[in-house]
Amino acid sequence: MMTTPFVHLHVHSDYSPMRGVSPLEELCTLAQRHGSPTLAVTDTNGLYGAIRFIEHATRQGLRPILGAELTTGNHRAVLLAKTPDGYANLCRLLSERHCNPSFDFLASVSRYRSGLIIFTDDTAALMRWAEESRYDLYVELTPGPAMHETLLFSRRMHLPPVATNRVHFAHANDFSTHRLLRAIALTQQSVS
Repeated sequence: MMTTPFVHLHVHSDYSPMRGVSPLEELCTLAQRHGSPTLAVTDTNGLYGAIRFIEHATRQGLRPILGAELTTGNHRAVLLAKTPDGYANLCRLLSERHCNPSFDFLASVSRYRSGLIIFTDDTAALMRWAEESRYDLYVELTPGPAMHETLLFSRRMHLPPVATNRVHFAHANDFSTHRLLRAIALTQQSVS
């Protein structure tokens, strides 16, 4: 019996400021070593390492998936480019996120969601987007105390779940570095 390999769809590299620890090359090497045919890199609010990711993934024989975790103060969602139009829409969303001080997360994703696969555990966002279309819309399940509740929400809304790990580092001993980065980021926010 053949098993389908697990594919990481929510991975942050060191191109995610104050979040990701591991370089793209290391992430691609590990994915290939673990037998994954594909890897998605979803750095926070940007595609900063996209070209390098494609180069490293291709060199390792992986199919790269370009995406980003779009975040604002209240909302977050992972957006994966499914088509060239989806990539263009992802770029539009990221540009709008950075350039528009009155960026409306829910409305902007609604406007530019064509060609994108969207997943999140943000129930308010999911309910809004599901009213418009359920196509390529998934409920993100991640390990933690809210996972069971999120799965129940997925069933109630008749939206398919997708399991992710929200990877921020490649090795367990990198956790302390990730934690330090998060502490610095949170301190900067509270001082601002």
